[in-house]
Amino acid sequence: MGSLLALVVVVALLTDALVVVQRIPTIAVHVPTSDGSQVYLLLASDSRQRLEGADRQRYADPVQAQGERADLIYLLRTGGHGGAALLSVPRDLYVGTHDHDPHRVGMTLQLGPQAMVDSMCRDLGVGVDHVVIADFVGLIDAVDAAGGITVTTEGPVRDLGSGLNLPTAGSHHLGGAQALAWVRSRHPEVRRAGRWVPDAAADPTRSSHASQVMRQLADAVANPLTAQQMAWSAAPRLRRDSGSSLVTLTGLLWGLHQATAAGRVGTVPARFSPTEVPVAFMDARSRAALAPFLSSTCSRGRLGP
Repeated sequence: MGSLLALVVVVALLTDALVVVQRIPTIAVHVPTSDGSQVYLLLASDSRQRLEGADRQRYADPVQAQGERADLIYLLRTGGHGGAALLSVPRDLYVGTHDHDPHRVGMTLQLGPQAMVDSMCRDLGVGVDHVVIADFVGLIDAVDAAGGITVTTEGPVRDLGSGLNLPTAGSHHLGGAQALAWVRSRHPEVRRAGRWVPDAAADPTRSSHASQVMRQLADAVANPLTAQQMAWSAAPRLRRDSGSSLVTLTGLLWGLHQATAAGRVGTVPARFSPTEVPVAFMDARSRAALAPFLSSTCSRGRLGP
């Protein structure tokens, strides 16, 4: 009887997981693949067109161009040597100069997911095996299903552009909407001597805030029930390559947990220009950070001058 009950539970869990995967829309992309490991390209889209009703109004930006760009770009490597590792690529990284197609890499998503995959390979030398794209609401739903995330500030912080509002110093437990504002904050202000002033220490890549959220979501995945709730809630707001499966998506979740638990989470260093529209340029540090992700399938990929 006990064995039969265990079998029923396993079948129920697998069935639920398969249904969750089917809830995630697919996209048609050709991936160059990596060398001896699995590399996932994880993107957060800034598209308002994919949002519905109140969400489209809430996140409307009259100065935002139509189409979609990659707000966040992550590479997750699982398997191979060194264990799972998660690397954030600045969306403002200037690439394509060697092909006479200079652009900020985050803008490439305007041309579609295939263009992002191709740019990773052609411009950075990184061959990916799978692609997952989330929109605004996907992150909100995942954070809410995980029970929120916690951040700490030295004083009051706000960002009128992203909607961030943390009126006191100390620890803040954020729900999905404020977690999104925390991640998207690009021009935060801090309150000093009764005045709001620009935060000179702000991270122009958004990577530090995003990594905080990613770490806590990855920790939450370790609880199977929470992982199921997160996946079920966020699934319709995600897109996946058509070659992904329950096995590969399970590998993605477990890889995120392994990378964050081991502290193997980093950002591609870059030299930022002090311009109104930030631009990040490759240097020797950038090449070193990307080296573990390079693939022979993308041998033409060059990492800048």
